[in-house]
Amino acid sequence: AAGADVFAAAGCSGCHTFAPAGSTGEVGPALDGLTLTTAEVEALLRDGKGAMPSFEEQLSDQEIADVAAFVTQK
Repeated sequence: AAGADVFAAAGCSGCHTFAPAGSTGEVGPALDGLTLTTAEVEALLRDGKGAMPSFEEQLSDQEIADVAAFVTQK
């Protein structure tokens, strides 16, 4: 639940499609069926990549971990 809340508050749904969050963003890649590990998602959240900005300054370590766990859930 914490990851879902952070996903919504950080604006992830504006860019990413992810069914568990009810999001339909089309700017970033769809997160349904994501094959990245939790650690890989955490690194992307911290460092950013391509059009995705870094969230290291906006989110706490716990929030980054929560979002990564949320989007890598099976």
